[in-house]
Amino acid sequence: MTAINQNMCIYRVRFFSLCLFILTISFAFPSSGFGQGIKFTGSNQPIEKRTSAAFFADVKPTFHHWFTIDFDLQLPSDGTMGYIVRIKEKNQGAIFNLHYDEEEGQGVFRLNEEGKTSLITIRIALGYLVERHWFPVRMDYDLQKGEIKLQIADEAPQVATVPIKSPYSPNVTFGRSDYMIDVPSFSLRNFRIGNKEKEIVFPLLESSGNKLHNASGEVMGKVTNGTWLLNDAFHWYNHTAMHSSSPSGSAYDPKRKSIYYFNSDSLQIYEIQTGVKRNLLFSSPCPMRLKLGNSFINHEENRLYVYETYYEEAYVGPTVVSLDLTDFSWRIESSDYLQRELNHHASYFLPDSRKLLLFGGYGKMVYSNDLLFYDLTKKRWSAPERMRGDSILPRYFTSTGISEADQKIYIFGGMGNESGQHIVGRRYFYDLYTLDPTTQKTTKIWDVDRKENLFVPARGLVIPDSNWIYMLGYPEHLTHSFIKLRRFAIRDGEYEELGDSIPIYSDKISTHANLYFDRHLNKLIALVQESDDDIRSSLTVYSLDFPAISESQLHAFPSSKKQKNIGFYVLALGIICIGIFVYRIYRRPKHTEPVVPLPDVPKSPEEPQINRIYLFGDFTVVDKRGMDVSHLFSARLQQVFCLILFHSHSTGISSNLLTHLLWPDKPKDKAKTSRGVAINNLRKVLSELDGIEIVYEEGHYRVVFESCYCDYWDLKELLTEDTDVLSPKVLSILERGEFLLGMDDPIFDKSKYAIESMLIDKFQKSMAKSREDKDWSTLFRAADALLTIDTINELALEQGLYALYKRKLEPRAALFYKRFTENYRRLMGEDYGYTFDDIWRRTMQ
Repeated sequence: MTAINQNMCIYRVRFFSLCLFILTISFAFPSSGFGQGIKFTGSNQPIEKRTSAAFFADVKPTFHHWFTIDFDLQLPSDGTMGYIVRIKEKNQGAIFNLHYDEEEGQGVFRLNEEGKTSLITIRIALGYLVERHWFPVRMDYDLQKGEIKLQIADEAPQVATVPIKSPYSPNVTFGRSDYMIDVPSFSLRNFRIGNKEKEIVFPLLESSGNKLHNASGEVMGKVTNGTWLLNDAFHWYNHTAMHSSSPSGSAYDPKRKSIYYFNSDSLQIYEIQTGVKRNLLFSSPCPMRLKLGNSFINHEENRLYVYETYYEEAYVGPTVVSLDLTDFSWRIESSDYLQRELNHHASYFLPDSRKLLLFGGYGKMVYSNDLLFYDLTKKRWSAPERMRGDSILPRYFTSTGISEADQKIYIFGGMGNESGQHIVGRRYFYDLYTLDPTTQKTTKIWDVDRKENLFVPARGLVIPDSNWIYMLGYPEHLTHSFIKLRRFAIRDGEYEELGDSIPIYSDKISTHANLYFDRHLNKLIALVQESDDDIRSSLTVYSLDFPAISESQLHAFPSSKKQKNIGFYVLALGIICIGIFVYRIYRRPKHTEPVVPLPDVPKSPEEPQINRIYLFGDFTVVDKRGMDVSHLFSARLQQVFCLILFHSHSTGISSNLLTHLLWPDKPKDKAKTSRGVAINNLRKVLSELDGIEIVYEEGHYRVVFESCYCDYWDLKELLTEDTDVLSPKVLSILERGEFLLGMDDPIFDKSKYAIESMLIDKFQKSMAKSREDKDWSTLFRAADALLTIDTINELALEQGLYALYKRKLEPRAALFYKRFTENYRRLMGEDYGYTFDDIWRRTMQ
């Protein structure tokens, strides 16, 4: 490991200064983890209503040699075109603008020298820009060379020679500017301008007014006709309302960004991104009689499933049907009839096991605490033989959701009682349970004692991480009331209200609300379906930017005068303390600090090399004697093993799905035989290892580990437990090489993407934190490790080089760059577009 000479006295002073600076900032500014930015009104509105944001109109910063302008854009495809940003300098004649237009399915960006010529043109597919949602724009002004470099999204940067010189005092205006009145509709966030000596950041966290504040709270610009996006994280946006004269149901499809509102005869579709609404009449009506229209979407089949559990009068016919979301034709799925009235039950579809889970409900004066499953493959309802774990009291108006962190079902709250008999009376529950869908074991997490502002949860819990549960709640005992968004801490049940409220008319049993989370749009979607007679209904669609904020956060920026004064006094105190600290340091006798090498990355303790399966790097299996038996696994056995393994965190993989994936073209009887032979051979080979077994339960195969080690299984558990991604255990797994090396079958694409995305996200967060902490050793380790997962990740290259630059290790940086470019050439079939000198020079800026 290379040693780094450091003056430890100066290091301690810098560290002490950093701590005081962070303390000062924590006093002065609120968190900026929520939504931000300005929405611009474009040319689809009269001129006087179009948006203008003028930065540095009064006091302009001055830059020498070079400076960079960075910001993020969002461009709704509404057909508007015009000027996004305009940059001019009072003492230099040239004015530059960035113009946007749409041509033949492409977004076209042109950097112009105003009134003279178009300098740079960049074309990007509109579909890609919509998919990205937000994308970065970067403009580098080289005042010494007389060049502007423009980069948009992931496109290669382009350079133009322009008449600019140092010094330069920019006036930057987004949107309408002077006589430049053609403006596209767009949104702006994360605007910053500066260089190594000076950087000005605009968080754009205001929620009202027309003043533009920098991160310190100073006014440095003005916005006209702008809409502050922070409000979209507090105020629910009412998109549309739809109506049906007969019993109906509704669902949100995050893949198509569409709301489906259906009855027996017709379907209304609302696209939440574009605002487009469509009305369709079915060629054949729904074959099932709709009553409550309970529904869910199976994305694997692209079908909307609708089910009923009870009819008051005698009924013979389908009880589960599905709608093809491509041709909108109905299909009968099952006539298995529960004959149980389960109003306001909780439900969740488990795609891996192809089962719908139901819990709770109310009917015939009885509350339920039964757990029920509908199997899409077997086309029938069933109940587990027994529930394991902590008992959940009978209830209805309960809500469920799945955690993306641990893949467990969470069950929250509701109303009911211990006996289950309505006549006894009811009470509100504010408790939380987890349910393992594989074992049907329930575990109680906490129970909150709440006496005031009683509410029941709406359908759908949103659990985006291991910390919080988000839910909608309303007082169902009031005819006219309001829905509020709340989040509860998974750890202890502490909660807070977020956002404003949504009105609801809750007089009838068919009235309900659903909460969804669209991670791509970063929005919460609320569907409120109301009825005044349990026949006709209306559906209102709302959305809220995520993460949602509280009212105090809405008005937190810029900080109040009192907060700024506190920050000032803390900063003043910090300066005094630093002065005293430095004085004492330099009063000490001078001596030379020894060279302190950075410690090597700690190694994991050596494990016995028996009973081990490796999926990172070459597929490798070591048996109970320590012998390599990888050769016993044919390509087919590797496929069978991996498919079963990747589904084993849930209920396993069904025999039908396994057959479909591996033997899709064989007749059913021959495919079944091939599957049986493969499973038997796999079990025979795995018998050479201790502590691993293939089990078959309820039509599903899964792997059960005891003492046998599998690097993939171990890594999944480590990441789920939020283990440091740079821990020796994680790095020792990744050191073996690429996940599923050489196994390029498309059936593994989803699993590869899932594990690689999880790792990339964690490494990127580690890089961001270590750069913020100025921990250059950790920054390089994170960048280096990321390149083992994504060998041509340019962010990892840049961050790794930056860490080496800070440690003054240019020779090692050249080797780091060489490894990257070799991988780039091998994978892309062409040379990387930047030389080492180009990137190293950019790194030093």
